[in-house]
Amino acid sequence: MQRLSRRAAGFTLLELMVVIVLAGILVSIVTINLTPDPRQQLQREAQRVGQLLGLAADESRIRQQPIVWEADLRGYRFVTESGGERRLLSGDDLLRERLWDTPLTRLAVLDNGGPQPAQVLLSPGAPPVRVAIAREWIQSRWRLELTREDGSARIDFDEVGRATLADNQVSNK
Repeated sequence: MQRLSRRAAGFTLLELMVVIVLAGILVSIVTINLTPDPRQQLQREAQRVGQLLGLAADESRIRQQPIVWEADLRGYRFVTESGGERRLLSGDDLLRERLWDTPLTRLAVLDNGGPQPAQVLLSPGAPPVRVAIAREWIQSRWRLELTREDGSARIDFDEVGRATLADNQVSNK
């Protein structure tokens, strides 16, 4: 006699559930790692602005031509004036016009890092904030504050124009 054992082909329900749970865990880990934290994005954006303003100051000293940083809640640009004509610095890949990763809700410039803002921008239709980039090697201290719905970042500029992120630069609201 021949014994025929028939084994069902396929997976059991338990095996399928284990595979689905493991796949779900892996997908969630990958998603968490790939999704950037908006507060970290703002901090990186603030660092980039600080570095670009330092670069623009060096460029202004080399060219012996004033450069102005203009910013609104959607983006920022570097502008120069020669012969009464205002021109964007579009030929320079680093000092080109840029958009914020996420639009800002508030943009403030504080002279000497004081408590009262010298310039504040709160609405999208308002004229841009303008900061003249000093050609001199020594300048007054100032602070730039970038605010979005998910946090804010402060950049302090010292006497030589070096930018540093202020303590508690990114905060939850």
